[in-house]
Amino acid sequence: MNDETRRYEPSASLPVGKVLLPEGLQIVDVETSLDGLVTQERALTRYLPQGWASPTWIHLVDEDDREYTLIIHPLTGRAKIRDGRVRMGD
Repeated sequence: MNDETRRYEPSASLPVGKVLLPEGLQIVDVETSLDGLVTQERALTRYLPQGWASPTWIHLVDEDDREYTLIIHPLTGRAKIRDGRVRMGD
């Protein structure tokens, strides 16, 4: 990420790439500790070399209108999924 423009700039040296969601599942919005609620464009989660990540809540909905929240834990960088819409701070 370019800190001046706050835009993600992919690097060929990093083990990252695009990931497609399963068909019928879509991202509604994303909450981050850095940007608040993001409904358009891109939301960023920063991962540090120590394994920490910026807190991130990704709100998803499936084709049956069931909601899920993917929560990225800041101390481990690991994600867990919860049924329903969980807001940051809840």
